[in-house]
Amino acid sequence: MMRRLKFILAKLIRYQYKFIMTKDRKRYLERIHNIILKMPSCLEKVVAAILLVGVAYSCIQLGIHVLSLKELAFDAYIEDILVTAFNAVIVIEFIRMLIKHSMNTIVEVLIFAIARGLVVEHEEPLEILIRIVCITILLACRKYLFYEKDFEEEL
Repeated sequence: MMRRLKFILAKLIRYQYKFIMTKDRKRYLERIHNIILKMPSCLEKVVAAILLVGVAYSCIQLGIHVLSLKELAFDAYIEDILVTAFNAVIVIEFIRMLIKHSMNTIVEVLIFAIARGLVVEHEEPLEILIRIVCITILLACRKYLFYEKDFEEEL
């Protein structure tokens, strides 16, 4: 009988040890799962930081370019400045989109990208009309289809 009791007690201790191990394993797997879920957000922030360094460099180059009057024709000079400035603004909005994850920032990035094409590129009148209609549609969606929470700051 004592032997049987020791056997049952040993089996109970093993079962409890296995339960603890599975509980620890479950916690460990939950931690790994949480880390995996947070990884894309962290990587997006790293990409945003790299882009921010590039934009800062581009803005410095733009300032140097504006201050040093080159031998370009005035039209080409202004167009070059506009291209650089619009590219910097679009990248800044893209960084905001990566960080904030709201519909409002996505629409703003699209509007700036389309507006850049309107101002900088020389296109056919039909293409210009299509771009203007696209901006109008985006602004209408922003005004009538978004909820109030879409305009709130996301941390």
